[in-house]
Amino acid sequence: MLCGKRIFEYGKVVFILCIFSIFCLVKVSFCQDNTPSLPMASTSLEPIEKTEETDSTIWQTIWGEKANDALLLGMWCIHLRGTGEYFGSGDSNEQNELLGIQYYGLSAGTFINSHDDRSWFFGSSRKVYSRQLSENTSLDIGYAFGLLYGYGDSLPNVDKVSAYATGTMGFTWYRFGFDIGIIPIGVVTGSFRINF
Repeated sequence: MLCGKRIFEYGKVVFILCIFSIFCLVKVSFCQDNTPSLPMASTSLEPIEKTEETDSTIWQTIWGEKANDALLLGMWCIHLRGTGEYFGSGDSNEQNELLGIQYYGLSAGTFINSHDDRSWFFGSSRKVYSRQLSENTSLDIGYAFGLLYGYGDSLPNVDKVSAYATGTMGFTWYRFGFDIGIIPIGVVTGSFRINF
């Protein structure tokens, strides 16, 4: 039993180190200067030809920009397999009680998962499309990805840490937002956001 406790404690340390490493990597990538450099002066007299656009613009479009800085509150979900409380057998919890923060494209927080267990997440939130619908209302489409802790063996994991990815669509009115998330395992979520 003592050996099991030590392994669990080592797992916590590894989890914290992984989170810290990901935070550092993401923070460094966000803080890089994106200003284009000036082309090198040519010593030949030949005219400089315009080159084709590289794939980097495609990746820049996919990478998008950081999501709004916000306080994340409340989350409800629907399990499309029919195991949820609202439209199914009632086996899966669908009132998730999310509490989190989103800052400079990074998000972290906690919620009650589908198995009624406390889970923790840390990751990146990006938006790839944004449109102003009216003076005080906007629409953002993007995605989020990162690490989850607390699902145990119900998701593929390494030492109880799983990866997640979610497509998002958010509506913002003044500082208040509502986000719809689509998780590829057949779950649709809805949550509130207060931008700051």
